[in-house]
Amino acid sequence: MSQPAAPYTNPLIRQRADPHITRHTDGRYWFTATVPAYDRIVLRRADTLQGLAGAPEHTIWRRHDSGEMSAHIWAPELHFVDGAWYVYFAAGRAEDPWAIRMYVLRNVSPDPLTGMWSELGRLRTPWDSFSLDATTFAHRGTRYLAWAQHHPQRENNTSLFLAAMDTPWSITGTPVEISHPEFDWETVGFKVNEGPAVLVREGRVFLSYSASATDANYCVGLLTADAGADLLDPASWTKSPRPVFCSSARNGQWGPGHNSFTVAEDGVTDILVYHARDYRDISGDPLRDPNRHTRIQPLGRHPDGTPDFGEPVPDGPVAPAASGRYRYTMTGFTQGGAEGLLVADSADALHFTPLPGAGYTPPAGLLRDPSLLRHTDGHYYIVYTTGWEGDTIGFARSGDRLRWRHLRDHRLRVPGLVRTWAPEFFRDEDGSIHVIVSLDTTGDHRFTPHVLTATGGSLTSWTEPQPMAGLDGSNYIDTCVIRVDGTYHAITKQENTKYLEHATAPALTGPYTVEGTGDWAGWGSWVEGPSLVPLDGGGWRLYYDAYRDGAYRYSDSRDGLRTWSAPRELPGLSGTVRHFSVLREEM
Repeated sequence: MSQPAAPYTNPLIRQRADPHITRHTDGRYWFTATVPAYDRIVLRRADTLQGLAGAPEHTIWRRHDSGEMSAHIWAPELHFVDGAWYVYFAAGRAEDPWAIRMYVLRNVSPDPLTGMWSELGRLRTPWDSFSLDATTFAHRGTRYLAWAQHHPQRENNTSLFLAAMDTPWSITGTPVEISHPEFDWETVGFKVNEGPAVLVREGRVFLSYSASATDANYCVGLLTADAGADLLDPASWTKSPRPVFCSSARNGQWGPGHNSFTVAEDGVTDILVYHARDYRDISGDPLRDPNRHTRIQPLGRHPDGTPDFGEPVPDGPVAPAASGRYRYTMTGFTQGGAEGLLVADSADALHFTPLPGAGYTPPAGLLRDPSLLRHTDGHYYIVYTTGWEGDTIGFARSGDRLRWRHLRDHRLRVPGLVRTWAPEFFRDEDGSIHVIVSLDTTGDHRFTPHVLTATGGSLTSWTEPQPMAGLDGSNYIDTCVIRVDGTYHAITKQENTKYLEHATAPALTGPYTVEGTGDWAGWGSWVEGPSLVPLDGGGWRLYYDAYRDGAYRYSDSRDGLRTWSAPRELPGLSGTVRHFSVLREEM
């Protein structure tokens, strides 16, 4: 069952820590988490992730009055295994609350809100020591249990262990320790590895976990194993030397962790589920502070296929996940350029939906012609025109495509520079980042495309602009460049004739040979703002602003940019948006 992903709002559910969300085979979502009273296990059900926020909460089990399972009811997880529902959770004893051990409940009813929950007792391990946070997963025909436990031979609080299971409530064989606290960020306050969660993607098994005390130092680490490796061999696992998810002062999120993974409504996009507080300083014991709220956000992916956790997003709307293999993000502006940034996304490069709450207005000047880049640091950057006249281009950055922060206005030191228009990001095959910008040094609206190259990873220092040979002196503006099979292709507006022309070169700075002039592609004249994006299955789509007609159009090529389909009007946004760029990301 698949449907478009819906927008989300954080926090999703307040005062629910250690959240676990699973999507059942019928497409419905199930939620459970630790409640602040530590006295019961609750479930919610909804058709969408956001629907969990307002779904009724059902108590399915309460703690005992004494003995086992009578205190500190922590970290429940709901799993459907071999036709029955199981809840794994941790609990202490009323007379000894810190005698934490792992326990299992079972319900054989198809609906876990009906039928009887039976207690299967303690999930036993070879050591009778502090243990919690059990999770289970199946891989290559074997069901495994992962959990956190105090290792009697280590001077720490908890390590991570893995074992095969012979039933959904018991392990078999000898457990193996796959991680213990060793880095500084794993040992702040307490020496902790806990809260394992498993995601199998891209031929690898990823196991996230949480580390350090449950205050602002709480963070997430990551273990990785090859999918074909022996998971019960500790040597199969490698640990990230740095946390992959931690507090964000900028976004007002503190102590994110104890995550789980689920999938968005589109059935494709991975969703990160976690808790965090919206303040740093805690009075007293963090475990007595109730405000660890459940939050969700799309989980990205680095170019090497590893999960990109990003940073915990601010409270408020969260950009929805896109359906399908790719996500296309558009950044543009509305008439005039004083109204700020417009951001929309699409799963098919055709039907774009504005993101809820997205926007940016620069501290001074205009915002026109915004071009979008996803950098290797995980952030999104735009570069844009700052004014009708002047010698600067503007830069802004965002972690989630919704909330943008002005970075700087970069001054181009070119003699006689009067106008600096239409900057465009270009990432070359070697990873270098460039900006292509149209400069007028004559004062009479005669433009030459120039190239700036980033000299550092922060995108704050750039080379001096270099003219693009072959396009200089001929009044070209709005230049978009792609590289195909070693050749640089530029689609650029000939300002004298108002047509989009096609030029090629062996290097980014030229020399360019103009190969398509006039109405060579059938796009007509009085057009500008070209943006090229690769299509799923091959080929390219060109978007352009038919500004005299008040329309935005698109046209496709499947033969290496030689011929193009008849232009069609872009649905939804045509007539409202101006000069946009489109970024494709693999999901």
